[in-house]
Amino acid sequence: MAMRSLAAISSSIVSLRAVHLPTKLRPFAGQVRSSVQLVRTRENVSAEILAVRNIRWTGGIKILRPFQTLSTSGNPFDGTTTRQPIRCLSVGSLEPTKSPESGTFLTTKGAALAAKQIVGLVGFYSDHYVVPLPEGHRFPMDKYRATRILLEEDAAMRDILATYPAPFASREELSLAHDESYLESLSTGNLDAKQQRALGFPWSPELWRRSQASCGGTVAAMHAVMLGVARAAANIAGGTHHAFAGHGEGFCVYNDIAVAALVALNDYPASCNLQSPILVIDLDVHQGNGTAKIFENDDRVITFSMHGEKNYPWRTKMKSNYDVDLPDDTGDEEYLTILNEQLAMLFDRHKPFLIFFQAGVDALKEDSFGRLSLTRQGLLRRNNIIYSACQTRNLPLVITMGGGYSRPNDASIEAHADVYRSAALRYGAARS
Repeated sequence: MAMRSLAAISSSIVSLRAVHLPTKLRPFAGQVRSSVQLVRTRENVSAEILAVRNIRWTGGIKILRPFQTLSTSGNPFDGTTTRQPIRCLSVGSLEPTKSPESGTFLTTKGAALAAKQIVGLVGFYSDHYVVPLPEGHRFPMDKYRATRILLEEDAAMRDILATYPAPFASREELSLAHDESYLESLSTGNLDAKQQRALGFPWSPELWRRSQASCGGTVAAMHAVMLGVARAAANIAGGTHHAFAGHGEGFCVYNDIAVAALVALNDYPASCNLQSPILVIDLDVHQGNGTAKIFENDDRVITFSMHGEKNYPWRTKMKSNYDVDLPDDTGDEEYLTILNEQLAMLFDRHKPFLIFFQAGVDALKEDSFGRLSLTRQGLLRRNNIIYSACQTRNLPLVITMGGGYSRPNDASIEAHADVYRSAALRYGAARS
């Protein structure tokens, strides 16, 4: 297949080429956060995107981090392999112009395979995570972007945290945890005022795409750890644990952890049995009621939620496998003592094969919704307790965000960034 030359990015990079994509993968447009160019033709798109060493093409578009060699030959999109390892600049995110429902986009498993684990932590992020809300809305939507920026600007993260574009979760993946009628209502915007009030968001096409991307980031992180790309992987969003099978609430549209856990059970059945389940550790200050309900009759997933006793959900909390209700103003030492005791019991009793950590930071004493009194240092110790427990047992770990509502939001954003910083530092040190 013909190759199209593009201008050299800089004098230090020689003859990178653009691959002409097959018709079935068109049309793609780019949000390119570097000097790499995207060239649209009448029928196809050419871009400086090449194949990952030793990984065959399986569909979608691979977004690559730098590799060792600058040259390549052949067509990585037709199943052939290149003779040499190749190098490609990080190109940000490439987005389909079609609806994600069409399937012409990077799959969650493809996103995981595109991430090359050479650092401490693999993360997933999408610009779709931030969408416009009405003026004065109480949800701190910009915290996702702000957290990513903090991580990108932290020199200590440069060699131990690599962030890749989060894909959209597919309809098939979402249907593992959600009712078809709910998925259809979300895709068409057919939600009444009561349903939108429960969500906490007004419906919009942007919100729908945001929710699919946020869910896809967690599914991709799960694939990354299950495929051996990383021992720990994270979504710089997600943790939307109030979403039920048939409705959303509390700023949660899709239940990303439930979807990712069910995809894991589908795609990696040999890893799971009743003696070795998935464990969800939910440390948001609000109970993971949606997750608890989705898995109430599924012994393959154990749900643990440690939350404020007098916090949302207000009327009736669902029943997790294990719930710890904390009184108002619980501080660092009491919290961490209870957590250590509970984790020892959970790991010894259930011997899980995969861990999801919902790392909400709304237990922070500065949080406007939290009612607990943890310090930033206490939350850091909390994070490291989880990471140490997983590392000691050599367990794959998926990390998601969660709540954080300090006013102003600076304290929560720093605490969110700490979740990923501490994981990168811990897992980076383990690999050195």
